[in-house]
Amino acid sequence: MLWTGGPALILALSVGSVAFTPAHMPIALWWPAAGVSTCLALLAPARHRPWALVAVFAATSLGSLVGGRDPAQAIALGAANALEAAIFIALLLRTRTDVRLHTAADSLRFAVSALIASTAFGLLAGAIGSVTVHSAFGAMALLTAGSHLSAILLITPLVLLPRRRIVTVPGAGEIAAQIAVTIATLAIGFGFFFELRLGFLVFLPLIWATQRFPPRFAHVETLLIAIAILTLTRLAWPSRLGTGLESIELATSTVGFLCTIAIFTVATAAERTASLANSRRALEAANARAEAARATTETLRVRYDLERQREDFLSTTSHELRTPVTIIAGYTDLLRENDDLPAETQPWVQAIHRNTGRLAGMLDDLLAFSRSQASPPVGVDIPASTLIAAVVDLHAGDAKRRSVSVTIDQTPGPTLHADPIHAKRALSSLVSNAIKFTPPQGRVHLTAVAVADDIMITVADSGPGMADETLLQAFEPFYRGEQSETRAMPGTGLGLAIARMLARRNGGEVTIVSHPGQGTRATLLLRRAGAPALDTTPTPAPADDATTGDPS
Repeated sequence: MLWTGGPALILALSVGSVAFTPAHMPIALWWPAAGVSTCLALLAPARHRPWALVAVFAATSLGSLVGGRDPAQAIALGAANALEAAIFIALLLRTRTDVRLHTAADSLRFAVSALIASTAFGLLAGAIGSVTVHSAFGAMALLTAGSHLSAILLITPLVLLPRRRIVTVPGAGEIAAQIAVTIATLAIGFGFFFELRLGFLVFLPLIWATQRFPPRFAHVETLLIAIAILTLTRLAWPSRLGTGLESIELATSTVGFLCTIAIFTVATAAERTASLANSRRALEAANARAEAARATTETLRVRYDLERQREDFLSTTSHELRTPVTIIAGYTDLLRENDDLPAETQPWVQAIHRNTGRLAGMLDDLLAFSRSQASPPVGVDIPASTLIAAVVDLHAGDAKRRSVSVTIDQTPGPTLHADPIHAKRALSSLVSNAIKFTPPQGRVHLTAVAVADDIMITVADSGPGMADETLLQAFEPFYRGEQSETRAMPGTGLGLAIARMLARRNGGEVTIVSHPGQGTRATLLLRRAGAPALDTTPTPAPADDATTGDPS
């Protein structure tokens, strides 16, 4: 269809334009074949574009011959038409492959390319006319350049408009009203009702079309208005226009007016297309963000429900298990106090007692972890030395069984302000870890110093230390490091998580510094007595973004 219909249409338009030429004028008033020629060259595949230019040359030359022009003039003008199309295509495709009119910058590039190509044709046509028909070079060049420029600006945009529709077509009532207004402004503007010429009125329906209708509708309407203007100029009421059709000035004025309405439509429609496209992209982005926010909210809701269910499960299970464990521990104590038991049963009772204590400790960890939303702690002033001594005494038996030496800095320590139960449990987790991971004959050393408004209690051990990947996850609940797994260390993986949670609830912090083979330094930071009060609102859950720590 492209290779048959395109050249056939160029041929028909060329014949018609020659026939439409007013008497005593050296050139056609308008040359729509120029616009169709550029469309054919644009639509042709790149590898076949030279053949499209050959078809333009053949069709325009033959059309001029059939229209009655001199063979030499017809062939020369056909070659000039093909060269014009080649220049236009080369300029338009010079820096990009997508030449559709998406933005005002695209329309400007299109108009400049058309102006340069039509000016080149005008200069060639002026030279050809001065040689073949002895016409004035300047008038011939100006008229033909304007004639071709208006044709390219009016017709070529029909194949350069964006494919995607971004404008909703108005209803039939508005379309009918717009057409009626267009006809009325043409009738008024070109002397149907008044002697005064008011051709500029056609901009009113053009503004309406470019702002309310799809770009293709606006361009088609502009093309139809141009055809109507040419028809009225050529056939109807020439005396009312103030001069005869033989006037070069009238012809130049007419094609100049066509160029003006064409440029107006191209620029305005492209600007509106870009504006609507930007608005649509902004709306799509806003919808995407809203959808992402909804998905995030739903994810958080599911996570909250799962977290609540986990806490309920831990709390309920811990409470339910605590009762039988307490009963077992009670009966175990009675058995240990019974002197009538055979000697061989004593190790069994001791094993029951020891493992019941371990189980009770694990249940305490689970209960403490599940109570992360408990009421705020009640702080009191506690000498750091008293807190450290109490914790060391609590773990003295474990240290002795593991042959680990636990020492305390004998320098009188400062006084801290915290909930005594929370502070003791947090420090106890750190000391327990240090003793648990320090090999026999190793050492654990505790110090307490004042740093600004805080008290820093450090638990340093001579254990194996931790790798970087272990430090990254040490404060995650239920995480157990490689040392715990390979050495079958008992524990729930909650010790550090609970210690940090309790410290933060008292306005403090827990940090760990460790290197493989160089031991571990765990620091409990609590508020100094008399320091300004801090917000101790309960933390929803133990932080999982720590970069250091020691798994328990």
